[in-house]
Amino acid sequence: MKDKPENKSPEVSNSIAAEREKILADSFKVLSSDLDLEAVVKNSLGIIIKKFRAEAACLFLIDLHNYKLKSCCAGRTSPDKMHILPLENENQIAGWDRVSREPYLLEDIKEDNDFARTVHKYLQFYPRSIIGIPLYEGGEFLGVIQAINSNKKYSSEKDLELLKILAERVAITLRNAWILQEATRASEEAKSLYEIGIALSGSLELDELLDKILENLAKVIDCDIAMIYLVDPKNGTINQISALGLDDIPADQLRLKVGQGICGRVAETGEGVIVSDVNANGDYIACRASTKSEMAAPLKVKDVVVGVLNVESDKRDAYKDHELELMNAFASLAAVIIERAKLHKQMMSARRLEDELAIARRIQKTFLPSGNPRIDGFDIAGLNIPSAEVGGDYYDFIPIVENQYGIAIGDVSGNGIPASLIMAAFRASLKAEIRNNFAIRAILNKVNNLLFESIERDRYVTAAYGVLDSKNKIFTFSNAGHNHPILLRSTGEQQYLKEGGMALGIFANLSYEENSIILKSGDILLFYTDGVTEIKNENEIEFGEQRLIDAVKNSKEKSAMRIIDYVINEIKKFKKDRKFEDDITLIVMKTL
Repeated sequence: MKDKPENKSPEVSNSIAAEREKILADSFKVLSSDLDLEAVVKNSLGIIIKKFRAEAACLFLIDLHNYKLKSCCAGRTSPDKMHILPLENENQIAGWDRVSREPYLLEDIKEDNDFARTVHKYLQFYPRSIIGIPLYEGGEFLGVIQAINSNKKYSSEKDLELLKILAERVAITLRNAWILQEATRASEEAKSLYEIGIALSGSLELDELLDKILENLAKVIDCDIAMIYLVDPKNGTINQISALGLDDIPADQLRLKVGQGICGRVAETGEGVIVSDVNANGDYIACRASTKSEMAAPLKVKDVVVGVLNVESDKRDAYKDHELELMNAFASLAAVIIERAKLHKQMMSARRLEDELAIARRIQKTFLPSGNPRIDGFDIAGLNIPSAEVGGDYYDFIPIVENQYGIAIGDVSGNGIPASLIMAAFRASLKAEIRNNFAIRAILNKVNNLLFESIERDRYVTAAYGVLDSKNKIFTFSNAGHNHPILLRSTGEQQYLKEGGMALGIFANLSYEENSIILKSGDILLFYTDGVTEIKNENEIEFGEQRLIDAVKNSKEKSAMRIIDYVINEIKKFKKDRKFEDDITLIVMKTL
């Protein structure tokens, strides 16, 4: 039955007045000792058990932050041990009328009552009588407080009035504790955001910064795990890169397509989401059996989603709008950090690459002639201009024996570091074979086989190699798939050095022909790589072989080096502001 309070007699009023003073004095001392919200709840339960000789006390507290019901109880045998009852709304409170919200007495509770079974589960007794009082402060409803017994019946007048007196004090203290908690939480949120802001000006190590974000996020948002995903624009996936509280889970479960799963959906829409019950959400992909609710916020850089910040809880309905607002604030900072760290990483990688390229270029320069050779009867010069820091072109002047000089030019397919490495291999093998063989065809055959064994099939080297007999003015050569060197006779005739064979490194056991030419006074022999003739102007027209020949003819009276300078100047005028897209190498040999 549920009893209404009766009018108080003078004797009851005097008794209540005496008890009132004592309750107020005792409760003020206990409740004021600690304004932590959990401590206030425990102290309130303890006072009820003590003052009302109750076997248990319950406090049903409405969380003013998210208006969820928190049900706490404690028993006389262990008043310091607080239990959280699995009650989710006011309708589940025994005897409570959520419409009238009036004080009440409840007696002779049946054991098959849901509330009775819940109390028995946690406190090992079935309640018989309950007295309950609503908690109000400043006109705001905060919850319900109860005293519970298994055998004693409460007075419908005195006990109700005394509990009302205590409830007033509890309500005031709870309200103050909640205000303090909110202020503390706001301070913690601001502090955490401040710490993340400070981190922006500190380390730029991405993993370290993301871990710090998750650690600070977990301080202000209650979660069992927190994760950061990044979008991979190359393949449309989002990959977990940082996690807090996550057990070992196969990597494929943490890799999602954009649009797949809750985080994938956030990455697709760019909108944050709260999922109160993951089992009722069609997008949810389970990776933890205990997860009940989830919240995710997009990481945006200039309206482009670069990742997702995600938290999960083992409680249903764990997150409300305030948490999502806070999460969005963290996500904004995380996005800035990620972008800055990525740019820093790219910059550092580029700087390291520049340093490595500079070293490679210095090494490569040692492979090229340090100067032009002095050979009686001839004026010879060479020049190499790489399109990148390092290139795949090569030329060399190699003393063999007295009056015998090897002249080589080569071009590796491609450019950059891979081409420069193949060029280094070609140079080393060429020089090794020159020491062992005098026959040019045998040298190229051996070099071809060495390259075939050591480079990938889509790579090859074109080269022209010859030996100058300066005493007899004879040049013996073989062309391995290279641009034909051009002999410009003093008489105006042109001759191409075509004899040889295929480019080096494509097939094994190739044969190469060789031929000899006699050089006469005034003849100019020109070696070049395709970067010279294939460079284009703004109209996509190539410089071409004829412009090269014309440039050499127009400067034929100059020295070999001056001829090269003239050709380079003509190329620059032709291409204007366009960059060199391929390496450029030239050798000019004039017969004096």
